[in-house]
Amino acid sequence: MNPEEITRSRGRPKTLDREHVLKTAMLSYWQEGPTEVPIGEICRRSGASKPALYREFGSDDGLKNAVLDAYRDLMLAPIHEILAGDIPFDQALDALIEFVSKDRSVENLPEGCLFVAMRMQQSTIGDLTNAKVEELHDEMIGKYCEWIERAKSEGKFSSDIPTEVAAYHLCTQSNSALWLAKTGLSHDLIKSILQLAFAPLR
Repeated sequence: MNPEEITRSRGRPKTLDREHVLKTAMLSYWQEGPTEVPIGEICRRSGASKPALYREFGSDDGLKNAVLDAYRDLMLAPIHEILAGDIPFDQALDALIEFVSKDRSVENLPEGCLFVAMRMQQSTIGDLTNAKVEELHDEMIGKYCEWIERAKSEGKFSSDIPTEVAAYHLCTQSNSALWLAKTGLSHDLIKSILQLAFAPLR
């Protein structure tokens, strides 16, 4: 190997592996908290240079914004699919409980909910990330509302319960269950808590 080749091999990679950086950042924020892992540490863990990361995402705020998009695809989109599915209301409710209360460790994922963690840190995260948090929240509430309205039209949900109230109840209980898992509460107990919380909706 000549000196030029040695220099090239020791240099930083010319391209950034966007998906690897996003996965590294997402798991780091999810496990440790969105404000607990500085961007320099994300660079170290992912093997990306700071200049390359800034070129790709623009800022720490831009990185967190992109991380939330990745988290949506991984954890929120499956809930959207359950709610939009062509299955009876009770079956969809059971599927929601199963998804929320499942043991994430079998998938090598952290417990808890990165989206909830971001919402709890809205005063300390950037404008882009704040806007994304609100966008994802509004999207989720909208999905719950559509599901409930459809169930009402089919006579499967009480018309006496306001749709928005039910949507926020479902969303809040699901988020709380994910957060309880972060504290170490057993998944069986979390499942039972959700079954009790959702029983009046059946």
